[in-house]
Amino acid sequence: MDRRTILFWLSIPFSFILISCGTSTGSRYPQEQVLQKAGITDSNSFTENFDLTKYHAKIDLKEKAKQEDSSSSNVWYSYHLGPIVTDTSQTIIKTLPGYRVLVLSTDNIDEANSMRSDVYFKTDHSAVYVIFDPPFYKVEAGDFTNRNDAQSLNFKLKQMGFKDVRVINETINKYR
Repeated sequence: MDRRTILFWLSIPFSFILISCGTSTGSRYPQEQVLQKAGITDSNSFTENFDLTKYHAKIDLKEKAKQEDSSSSNVWYSYHLGPIVTDTSQTIIKTLPGYRVLVLSTDNIDEANSMRSDVYFKTDHSAVYVIFDPPFYKVEAGDFTNRNDAQSLNFKLKQMGFKDVRVINETINKYR
């Protein structure tokens, strides 16, 4: 026997195995089988008769009234308890290296603005900033030239429940 004859006889069982391993079309499309058993011959002729509008529920969401926490302002004797009135026409004279307290770093602007207002109203501190440092928004409080003053605000914020606050080196603003 020569080589071609051997290859011919070996290719016959291989081709038989290859052909028999194919799937039938009946198991390939089970959805059509279900429709045929239900008596529907064309899948496009099936119409949906379920009306979802009967189950539509109207939901009224009412905003909760924000509760003021007056107990925290009585604890801090060395801080100003009344609202600090700031002049909105302040201009920055110069910027210099100093310290700020980093309260939050997030990628959500709404969360950053909410945290800014919380810090502003709970501490009566007028210098609270939202700074965009891509891709994050940072909420920073204070313009301190002395690290001890920044540490004092850091301690106060931790006592008020702001967990991840820390003092950072930052370029601060000096106002007129």
